[in-house]
Amino acid sequence: MLGRAAALCATVLVEVGVAAAAATTWDKNAGWLQEQIQACAHRSGGFSCTYFPARALNQLFGIGQFCEADRCLRPHEIAAQIAKDQRWTALGQASDQATLTLAREMATGGLPVIAMEASADKGLVAMVMPGKLVSSQGWRLKVPLAVGTRLDKPEQSVYSQALSFLFSDPSKVTLYVQK
Repeated sequence: MLGRAAALCATVLVEVGVAAAAATTWDKNAGWLQEQIQACAHRSGGFSCTYFPARALNQLFGIGQFCEADRCLRPHEIAAQIAKDQRWTALGQASDQATLTLAREMATGGLPVIAMEASADKGLVAMVMPGKLVSSQGWRLKVPLAVGTRLDKPEQSVYSQALSFLFSDPSKVTLYVQK
């Protein structure tokens, strides 16, 4: 009887261990991401809004090219670099349902996928999260979930919300993946 109980416990522990090992980078960093978004929304984190995209790409995917020591690139600087970096591939505009679906599939598959809207002196960079597509009434499309900070309206920074909460015009948003 004791042998069967030990075998059952070992089986349960192995299954729990496999489940824990299968946790994605998103699962492992959910708390950190939520803390960063709250710090930005409450304006209590210094550069938490400004440096969030660069720090999150490093935290989630080990992409450290956007930070040096204590300074990270701002969203418009990240956007400028990504647009000319051959490691990043443009998927298309967020106004295209096929692009949004592909972005969600790639993010769910574990690849870093970002959405960006850039201008010369400001910009917005968000990360596409794994998960289901959700309906966006404003965009009239099904959109992926995202995490991102808004410099202009920090209280509207989001974690695991529709991509359309961060960007108003999908035709101005380009999605990129790093393979």
